[in-house]
This record gives sequence, C-alpha cells and structure tokens, in this order.
Amino acid sequence: MTSGISHTDVDRNTLLNRCGIYLINLDRSNDRLLSAEQHFNAVGLPFERIVAIDAHNEDMSGYPIERSVFQRTHGRTTIRPGEIGCYFSHLRALRTFLASGREFGIVLEDDTVPEPWLPATLTTLFDWSEDWDIVPLFHFHRGGPVPLRRGNGMSLTVFFGPVSSAAAYLVNRRAASVLIEELSTMQACVDHALFTTWKNGLRFRGVTPMAIQLAAQARISTINNVDLKKPFVLLRLQTFVARIHVALRIVLSAARALLKNMILRRFYRIQSR
Repeated sequence: MTSGISHTDVDRNTLLNRCGIYLINLDRSNDRLLSAEQHFNAVGLPFERIVAIDAHNEDMSGYPIERSVFQRTHGRTTIRPGEIGCYFSHLRALRTFLASGREFGIVLEDDTVPEPWLPATLTTLFDWSEDWDIVPLFHFHRGGPVPLRRGNGMSLTVFFGPVSSAAAYLVNRRAASVLIEELSTMQACVDHALFTTWKNGLRFRGVTPMAIQLAAQARISTINNVDLKKPFVLLRLQTFVARIHVALRIVLSAARALLKNMILRRFYRIQSR
C-alpha cells in the first residue's frame, strides 16, 4: 500500500521526545513482541513494553465491573477473563504515559504493524493538536469519515458512524487523564469504551490514510479463547436500543464538531481580511 504522505524529513528524536509509544504484551507472547520490535524499529519508532495482565495466571475477580451495563452494551452476561485483562492493561498503559511527562502517547497492542508514513502522520497530527484529543491509528469499519483538515497527503476526520478496535490509538494528556478516570470501572470491552467520547467531551477524530495495520497473527486471539452464547433475541432488545442510542450520539457529536469547525474557519477568514 502506498500513500501521498511525505515522510522524508521527519525528526524522529523530536517526535520521540514529545510522544511515548507503549506496546501491551503478554509475557507468554514473546513471538509477538519480537515481531513488533522488528516492525517498529524499521520505521525508527521504538516502544516501551507494557506487561499485559494475563487472565491465565491472575485472578480477575477483584477488578471493578458494572455487569448490568456490560450486558446492555454487548448483549451477553458473561465476560471473558481475557477481556478484563485487556481492558485494565490499556489503563496501565495510559497511566505509564501520564507518568512519562510527554505531550502525547500511542497505545499499541502487540499485533500491529506500522505503515512507512507513520512518523510523518504523527508529526502532522502534532501540528494539528488543537483539533483532537484521541485518534485511532487503526480501526474496523469506515465510520463515515468527513474531513475537518487536510494537509501533507492526509486528512483529520470526524466519524458519523461507529468504529472499533483498541489496537492502536494516539492520545494527549487530557484524553489519558479523562479516560483513566472515566474507565476506572469496566462497563464494556475496551474497544467500545475508548470511543464513547460524547460522554466525556473528548474530541475523537480519525486520520486517513490509517498509519497502522494488523499483523497476520492478529487473526489468532491470545485473550478471547472462550466461546460465549448470547441470550435469546428478545432478551437482547435493550442492547439493540442502546446501540441505536449510541449511533444517534455519534451523529450528533460529529455534526457539532463540523459546525464548530465551519464557524471557526469563517471567523478566521473574516479576521484575516
């Protein structure tokens, strides 16, 4: 895959001074760690390893969970132990970022592969930092993106539809602080919980083209090895209603962001005359 992003003149030292990169990895997944090191070192972006919480070896019963909210969100009562470990491993990564004192942080799962233009994408996003708090660098589903800003062969977008995946995302310090507080009790899987930003006022934005992809081993889950059965369809009506509510909130949030962007651009044009 190719991109129109210029990535020849990126100061990686400055980038790494401003941005910490944190890769979540289980102790038993050394092969994934070695693969990630190879790929990220190839683009000049080494990471700090975050030891993942392993449900195979740790007791998950002590972690705070609102099971009624989880059931409403996902349509099932049972939570895989690996989902709990994954969720709280992401909070561990966010806390590590805040402790670093850096402006920005990238949280990665260990089945990710950077595109060659990742450093240039990050540099441009830092230049646009007044317009975002959290940006997924990879996601499933298109999400109906509408551009807010364009430059250097890429676009910063708002989503009019849902996206999911916690595989790779960029946050600023405000986002990390808010997420740590808001997500302290698990109410959904992490790839859903991260992006319900209309609840907390965070500016959730997208970037095209995406700067991270999934490695081949992403097809083999290291946490979700428990088959679950969902309740009878009538018992899942509350989940369907909740998802409609989420879809409406996404549209309203994106519309507000676009309207605000249009007003500010018009104001700046008038001021510059």
